Amino acid sequence: MQEVSEINSKPSARYALALFSLGTEGKTNNELEKHVLNLLKILKSNNGLNDFLRNPTFSSSDQENVFNAVSKKLKLPKHLYNTICLMIKKGRGYDLVNFSEDFLSLCSMSKNELIVQIRTAKKVSSENVEEIKKSIEKITKRVVRLEAENDPDIIAGLELKVGSFLFNSSVNSKLESIKNILKRG
Repeated sequence: MQEVSEINSKPSARYALALFSLGTEGKTNNELEKHVLNLLKILKSNNGLNDFLRNPTFSSSDQENVFNAVSKKLKLPKHLYNTICLMIKKGRGYDLVNFSEDFLSLCSMSKNELIVQIRTAKKVSSENVEEIKKSIEKITKRVVRLEAENDPDIIAGLELKVGSFLFNSSVNSKLESIKNILKRG
């Protein structure tokens, strides 16, 4: 239940909750989830859309016109389109990434899914990923969706994020700890 309170503490949560309720009522959450996931990928890519929607110097009508063109290409469902247009009209276009993440978290919770993110210096083999996934499922008694990412900046070790908890055993975190200890003298 900690995950629900984390979502509820965000301003974008009321929009995500409203869309999730509409999707639950119409039994369209699976379709909405796919579209929101696609939208989130687009917003996080370096195409300038998110920067444009976050920029307060552009009017909400300009932002809505651009989003309208984007939504036609993406063929967004009516409820998702209307929710995002409402957010833009209310000056919350800057919060679309949080909205998308909140909605996806609600979908995961409704399926008793747990999202686990792993960052490592080198690519983790699919066998190791599956082993980690099964271990976490056994401990948590939940379905685990594992997202593995390579990050050469980690040097060695790994970062494992489960919900809001971050387990960091990377060399970078150890070096940072030593650096802080040396600063204190």
